[in-house]
Amino acid sequence: MRVFLAIEFPDDIKEYLDQVQQVVKKKSVKGNFTNKKNFHLTLRFIGETRIDELDKLKEAINKISLHQSYFQLSFSKLGQFTKGNKRIIWVGIKHNEILNQLYILLERALDEQGYPREENSFVPHITLGRQVVLAEKLDKINEKIHIDKMVIPVRKISIMESTRLNGELTYIPLYSKSLIFQ
Repeated sequence: MRVFLAIEFPDDIKEYLDQVQQVVKKKSVKGNFTNKKNFHLTLRFIGETRIDELDKLKEAINKISLHQSYFQLSFSKLGQFTKGNKRIIWVGIKHNEILNQLYILLERALDEQGYPREENSFVPHITLGRQVVLAEKLDKINEKIHIDKMVIPVRKISIMESTRLNGELTYIPLYSKSLIFQ
């Protein structure tokens, strides 16, 4: 199975991201856009994993959740990753020291479980679309879209499976661990 560790969003946040995505779609020639129900914040992509390895992932998130209380995030602006002429368009997360510390603790916990540390730097974002061809420059689109600074509650960390159901990419939570409430 193909898995990743993530922060899941409540429905109102997914609805908002869908509204932003609709504007981006209108400003795009084409793209492979994320299904609204799949919006999330990836903390760490793991990849192909055997079912018996899930216990190591559970142990890692259980360990960090013991020391991490609920916190909140907010959106920043639209951004992109480019590879050649292919673009991933995303909504960024405003700098958040608690999220950065959570990521560092997660990396340590995963390293202790035998997962090598991530080589790329952590750029927290929510993917709106892949292989997007924009009709105009992203700077121009950013000028037209006001990204709301709404509060995004972070209450748990989840192990998610990426699979296809009836031909549709679907993310299924396999295990979630609540953060402590203070």
